[in-house]
Amino acid sequence: MIAYYLKYIAFIICFLLLITHSSLGQIPILERNISVRFNNDRITEVLDVIADEGDFYFSYNSNLIDGDKRIDLAVTNRPVRDVLKQIFGTSISYKVRGQYVILLKNTTENQNLHFILSGYIVAPDEGIKLPDASIYEKTSLASAVSNQYGFYKIKLLTKKFPIRLSISKPGYERQVVWIKNAQNDYLNIELISEKKAIVYETPFEDNSIEQMEAFKRRHQYIEPIPVFKDNRPPFVDAAGDESFHPVFVSADSLAYRTDWEKFKDEVGKFFVRRSQRINAFNINDTLNQKLQVSLLPFLGTNRLLSGSIINDFSINILMGYSGGVRKLEVGGLLNGVHHDVEGVQIAGLGNVVGGEVRGLQMSTLLNITGNLGRGLQLSSGINLVANTANGWQVGLVNFAQNVGKKGKQIGLLNISETTESTPFGLLSFVSSSDGYKRLELTVDENETGSVTFKTGVRKFYNILTIGYNFLRTRELFSAGYGIGRAYEMNHGWMLNTDLVANVMVEYDAFNPNVGTLLKFDVSFEKQIAKNAAITFGPSLKALFIDRYNVATWQSKPFSRMPTYTPLFATEHSTFWLGFQMGLRIRSK
Repeated sequence: MIAYYLKYIAFIICFLLLITHSSLGQIPILERNISVRFNNDRITEVLDVIADEGDFYFSYNSNLIDGDKRIDLAVTNRPVRDVLKQIFGTSISYKVRGQYVILLKNTTENQNLHFILSGYIVAPDEGIKLPDASIYEKTSLASAVSNQYGFYKIKLLTKKFPIRLSISKPGYERQVVWIKNAQNDYLNIELISEKKAIVYETPFEDNSIEQMEAFKRRHQYIEPIPVFKDNRPPFVDAAGDESFHPVFVSADSLAYRTDWEKFKDEVGKFFVRRSQRINAFNINDTLNQKLQVSLLPFLGTNRLLSGSIINDFSINILMGYSGGVRKLEVGGLLNGVHHDVEGVQIAGLGNVVGGEVRGLQMSTLLNITGNLGRGLQLSSGINLVANTANGWQVGLVNFAQNVGKKGKQIGLLNISETTESTPFGLLSFVSSSDGYKRLELTVDENETGSVTFKTGVRKFYNILTIGYNFLRTRELFSAGYGIGRAYEMNHGWMLNTDLVANVMVEYDAFNPNVGTLLKFDVSFEKQIAKNAAITFGPSLKALFIDRYNVATWQSKPFSRMPTYTPLFATEHSTFWLGFQMGLRIRSK
């Protein structure tokens, strides 16, 4: 019996060990925290203990290190990277291959040109390491983003000494560190929660932030309520993928993301690196360049800071990404801008702007912007404004959430949620109460029943209509398009003036007869319920008959239209005054 239970206990122990080993193996070797203590121990023994604690292996040439060297060291819950840095300083570098850490001699090749600075971004008051923090240098545009463990690595030009590094992350004070020389290539940088800002104007004498800390300790701090820039919470990569623009959402609620933010997120997966996206979100400095030239969004003169830099001129051979444009941007295929565009933006296929366009945005296929100021969106395809359009949209399809008084939509299809102006096109749809929508069931003097749909705004709407008459000797079918205007009256009354052109088809046993019917309708509408009304009024009509039909038919086509004496009639045309009446289904 005891053996039976011991078997299950052994199984449970092995299972727990397997889980522990698997969870440890998921953490990169250099990020694994270890606790060790050495007192005058040989360096080879020290390395063996560190490898056992971190569950990995060292690989190195025995001639690389002095095996007789003795080490005194005590660390608690520190990453392997930190421990190795304390032991070897800058004399040894290392690479990770599988479960091995390979120790290499640190060469001085190209040290006269650049050096690598690395370390961790930490929040001492919270006791955590900070991922997704931006480290950048404004002059050379060198930048890096801390990884999920808070580690960063940035390549800096030695000719730029002293180097002013900026470190930014929303919710924390922006930190500035001066790097005077390349003697120390490892630096942990501390960020504190947003408090009274401190500006460090003069370079420090070394590569540490000790003098910064001493300066801060000499001042009294008051802990404020955290306030985020633009009332946005910290950056959260909801999808875990690349994105064209940042997504401003709270970590525990993705339900508040707008459709516009979701769209930017999805588009960005295909074009922009995640580090560019994070930099664009983190960096609030005003970074300006006269000219940007790029082949792809991540291959350009502005490097990985492109989404944080405002350019006077931007030339994108294929595709490009920038923080903003002040004068001109030209792209072979696609232009992407994180904030605003002032001036002219031209692309072979499409333009995407996260902020506002003030000027001309032109492409052959697609123009998209958050807002359209005083300017013009021009495309042979689609124009889209996610929020408010105060400029003109001219294209095949135009969409805007809101169209202001100075805005205008001109295209084959115009769509908006609200509008303060009049759209012009083949069809216009306005969703809110600003729009005008009617569905009509009517009959006229020729006993023809019609179904008509009107959409647009009161000042100008489009009309689609179909009609059928099966009471005549020869069946009659009609389809038409027109435009109209509605005039608001008192006590639930409204007046409409419509101009409609119909194609008329009359069938006999052999050949169909085709004609054109032009109508000018004046109709009165009286509301009888919340969404229902009756309509009636006179209609001036003109019917034009195809000459070919007149020659082949024994009698005049469309006979008895109207059933009474017309105002004027010839062999090929008829003019008369008729009427229409029916029921309308109203929008709100």
